[in-house]
Amino acid sequence: MIKDESEGEIKMFVKSVCCVVVLAGLLWGGIASAQDDFNAWKRSFRQEALRQGVSSTTLNKFLPRMTLLPQVVAADKKQPEFVSTFWEYVDARLTDKRIQEGQMLLRRYPTWLKKIGDSYEVPPEFILAFWGLETNYGKITGNTDVLKALTTLAYNPRRRKFFTRELIAFLKILEKERWDSVKGSWAGAFGQFQFMPTTFEAYAVDADHNGTRNILVSMPDAFASAANYLHKMGWDPAVSWGREVFLPPALDWNRVYDNQAKTVEEWSKMGIIPANGKRWTSLEWQQPASLLMPMGKEGPAFLTFPNFRRVMRWNKSELYALTVCFLADIIADRWTGIYAPRAYRRLSTDEVYQIQQRLAELGLYEDEPDGLVGVKTRRAILAFQRQKGVDEDGYPSEKLLDLLNIYRKELNQ
Repeated sequence: MIKDESEGEIKMFVKSVCCVVVLAGLLWGGIASAQDDFNAWKRSFRQEALRQGVSSTTLNKFLPRMTLLPQVVAADKKQPEFVSTFWEYVDARLTDKRIQEGQMLLRRYPTWLKKIGDSYEVPPEFILAFWGLETNYGKITGNTDVLKALTTLAYNPRRRKFFTRELIAFLKILEKERWDSVKGSWAGAFGQFQFMPTTFEAYAVDADHNGTRNILVSMPDAFASAANYLHKMGWDPAVSWGREVFLPPALDWNRVYDNQAKTVEEWSKMGIIPANGKRWTSLEWQQPASLLMPMGKEGPAFLTFPNFRRVMRWNKSELYALTVCFLADIIADRWTGIYAPRAYRRLSTDEVYQIQQRLAELGLYEDEPDGLVGVKTRRAILAFQRQKGVDEDGYPSEKLLDLLNIYRKELNQ
């Protein structure tokens, strides 16, 4: 009996070992297969980089360091639980500390900021506002190895073409600037103003004339590079970015969305007035302007001028662009505050997903639902609101949830 049990235990042990070996083999096979695929991609990338002018010396040095960072893929896929409202976004960034530091830095760098501002025709307060929003005045420039981050994103099929271009540009920068390694964001941006590599190539400036465009630690280089970027986009120093406005009780939405360029004078004839009660200047009066309602008709509204569109080219987020403009106005001591009431309710990304899904069912939304509010989502909402004969503000609101018969979760009430 004892002998039989021992033999049984031995057989069970052998089976267990065999299972472990088989599972280990399968796991190793998967890892080996993934590594083979990555190595094949690196060989293909090497040929493309050589074709685009990266030297073999640079590739021999950096290709062995090009490894994958799983956390970068996770960050790329991560979505917030809630969609930030205008007020939440602005309040989180226009803190007293950030404002005070921006005003203090205006006094700390008077010579360089004036020199660079005059040379590139960009007001110093906007240089500081971008600096404050991008890296909190250089305090948060990122701790991720930029080479590895860009490698991961270029290897990932989701946006391979875009990040392959950025990775090749970054290798050229490492070669030309004689840098060995750079830390930055998980998305591959680096320096005081978080330039992507292609942006660096196009706009970075060696303002202190020491032979390198060091936007990592040289403030003259960083300031001049940011100013050059805005200047090349056509920044107009003679006029502001825009102003907050009040809308009339009844607005002709057909005229709002007729795709016709309108001046401030034309918007004024539609009943739109400055929120602070001050008259439009003669220069503003003839400015081409766009109506921006970041929280729909019930939230704050702004008439924005061409400089605002230049801020949007830096970062496509309307909330980011507005916050940069607000911070610049505060630093320059011309801020009059926001006049719109603060009533709001934020929607969850799940609710936005359901809105997109319902609009897709109605044939109004053509993209894959993702829970994020972009241009296509706004257009689909506008089309639906037009069908329903309600105010056309393109904003995903509680009223829209009701119109689409979407259940509102208790926790969001």
